[in-house]
Amino acid sequence: MLSYREVLYITTAAKTGSFVRASEVCHISQPSLSIQIKKIEERLGNAVFIRSVQGVRLTPFGQEILPLLNIILEKFEAIRAHTSQAKNQKLKPLRLGIIPTVGPYLLPQLQELTGVNFTEGTTDMLIQKLLKDELDGALLALPIKLPQLKSSKLLREPFYLTAAKENAYLRHIQLNADFSARELPAECSFLILSEEHCLGEQTAELCGLQQGGMNEAFKQTSLETIRSMVAESNNVTLMPAMAKRAGDGLVYHPMAAQFYRDVGLVYKKSGERVAEIAELEVKLRKLMRQIKSS
Repeated sequence: MLSYREVLYITTAAKTGSFVRASEVCHISQPSLSIQIKKIEERLGNAVFIRSVQGVRLTPFGQEILPLLNIILEKFEAIRAHTSQAKNQKLKPLRLGIIPTVGPYLLPQLQELTGVNFTEGTTDMLIQKLLKDELDGALLALPIKLPQLKSSKLLREPFYLTAAKENAYLRHIQLNADFSARELPAECSFLILSEEHCLGEQTAELCGLQQGGMNEAFKQTSLETIRSMVAESNNVTLMPAMAKRAGDGLVYHPMAAQFYRDVGLVYKKSGERVAEIAELEVKLRKLMRQIKSS
């Protein structure tokens, strides 16, 4: 079996008709190249070149094997190019999307991940970027039901009914499986995120509300806006566990078992960096376990 360099020496010498010129092309001294080719011929049991003062030319045996060596060289070059491309690709940071109802609460812990650039955006926006290969993966609320994408659940977190400590209407709210925002006292509005956020849609469904034209809920653009509004009023909301904050003047009441969301890593099945995303998934799982236990 010949190595890449050995195949290169023979094909280059055959092309140039000179060991001197071949050594220059291969960046090796002429004596070293001559010795290497002589050793190859001894291993093959046949002379490949006829040497003369005018240069070198192929023997009949050399003429027979040269087409095969050229094919082998092409394969070697293709492998080298692919390896180089893969190495360069791996040096680029992974592009990871993250939704706004996850980003502010996980990004501080995710900063220890090296080689990852984060982009925050709504679910629809991030999915479009995944499909256009503008992102390598995204942390989204599941499920994502698109055949081009693969999802891997990383975390299941419960929702908490959230209200100000001074909210006088909490005693009228039943925090069981039959909870419905429609049954809240008239003085107690239910705040949710607007339609572009998947959490707003999920909250509306869980709490028996219709996203379109609801009177019972005020729609807001961020969980932090909702937090502030709830803290200063008799209004209530659902908060995911990762958004709980000590000392913010709010109380977080556990809900029935079906009030939860799943957060997972989503990526394109045909993406160029699927192997690296799989490695990232292992790191994310470890981080999620640490976050959940803290």
